[in-house]
Amino acid sequence: MVFSAFLACALVTLITIHVLLVLGKNKRRCKTGGSLAPPPGPAGHPLLGNLLYFFGPLRHNPHRGLSSLAETYGPVLSLRLGLTRTIVVVSSPAAAHDALTKNDAALAARLVPDSVCALSYSATSMVFLPSSNKLWKQDRAIIGSRFSSARGLETIQPILERHAHKLMKHFRACYGRPVIVREAVNGTVLNIISNILFSKDVVDLQGPQTFKGLIAPVLEEWSKSNVADAFPLLAPLDHLLGSRRRISIHLAKLFRFFDREIIEERLANTDTSGKHNDVLDVLLARFAQSKLTRQQITTFLTDMFIAASDTSTVTVQRALAELLRHPEKMEKLRAELVARLGFNDFIKDTDLDELPYLQAVVKETLRLHPAVPLIPREVVADGVSLAGFPVPVGTGVVINLWAIERDEKAWPQPEEFVPERFLVGSPVHFQGTENFAYKPFGAGRRVCPGMDYTAHSVPLLLASLLHKMEWKLPEGMSPEDIDLSDRYGTVLDLATPLRAVPVSAA
Repeated sequence: MVFSAFLACALVTLITIHVLLVLGKNKRRCKTGGSLAPPPGPAGHPLLGNLLYFFGPLRHNPHRGLSSLAETYGPVLSLRLGLTRTIVVVSSPAAAHDALTKNDAALAARLVPDSVCALSYSATSMVFLPSSNKLWKQDRAIIGSRFSSARGLETIQPILERHAHKLMKHFRACYGRPVIVREAVNGTVLNIISNILFSKDVVDLQGPQTFKGLIAPVLEEWSKSNVADAFPLLAPLDHLLGSRRRISIHLAKLFRFFDREIIEERLANTDTSGKHNDVLDVLLARFAQSKLTRQQITTFLTDMFIAASDTSTVTVQRALAELLRHPEKMEKLRAELVARLGFNDFIKDTDLDELPYLQAVVKETLRLHPAVPLIPREVVADGVSLAGFPVPVGTGVVINLWAIERDEKAWPQPEEFVPERFLVGSPVHFQGTENFAYKPFGAGRRVCPGMDYTAHSVPLLLASLLHKMEWKLPEGMSPEDIDLSDRYGTVLDLATPLRAVPVSAA
């Protein structure tokens, strides 16, 4: 009781100090002549700004809520979080072009939420480091060499094929029984990433999911809002009682796993060190040259699993859900697989170029359900203008990919699942610089470095679920019963995991 009273008094005191500091700053700003009007947006509370929106219409599905606000206030709108933080939301292809091309350098920094500062994670994470940082450039170069270059993709190819085949065998062993599709797909993706990084499986599809238990709590905490982002002076209280403290506990376990069971084990086996031809060999070579610390290697491995595992998983699951909702499109894709692969039991990466409808299904899934629907940036240079509105240094900028890729001016039937729009003749592709209506991987210098890897892995995994295998819904369900509603977190997942029954196609 006494502690609660003390906490309440401390909270009031901190907020009062915060108000006085900001009012003083605003008063000084008025004396110097003020500033140009920001983009339009809803009126806010004098103290909280528009923060209540994030506990109301924006709490569970901010991508949808922000899209609705854009219908009222326009494709560039502003929201004030607390007293000091302003967020500008971009919801049109033209404004996204302004942000990600014309102002790429000025917007090349990420917004850094307070919670990712736990254990100094953001200080060494390429996800949050500014693009001018030397470590950021080094990490991106390492990823590019393995996940984007022709030689790197050639090295990855047998890993992808081997685990896609294992996934196929796993589901065939489940014939006739309802399965939660996400679980096995996610385990497979984690094993693909782990083998690319350090030549080792981290998940047993048939056994206990120890590694998943290390990653899931971190992702869960990072998906939660944090009052310290709106009121920085409250951060010390959160460090003691809130998100940062909880994340520190979970991150420490994940860091310990990478440091002791992966890095330490590799360093101890000097007879095989440098002979795996994996990413860890590259990282440890740089460690030996004092170009990386062990903590930086641990953060790199954490980045890779967090960035790559769930994004691919939710895309494969979403694609299968959409195909089950549209049986005629499922049959069209299965017919293409049969025509191309015939009686071959195993699909290969080299088959993908000959499967245009498969590629179209993946592209349409990424359009309709981008795994990361909101791209956060921060303005770090003067002179930024979005759709004619000045956006000062320190402003957060959020590009709403979900809204842009459903823009009815750019997409006929924007809410419908229509893979045919990506077939022959379509000018839309992942790396195009002109069409900003389709940027599922972002753009500019912070474009997703795993884009080329995803373009290989997701179609291969999806094809492995469909070749010589059919899927039915659990008894009593019809296609219309499939729940496609969203669960917003670190990725945009299905609110209800997809349950389906694999059956033999023979």
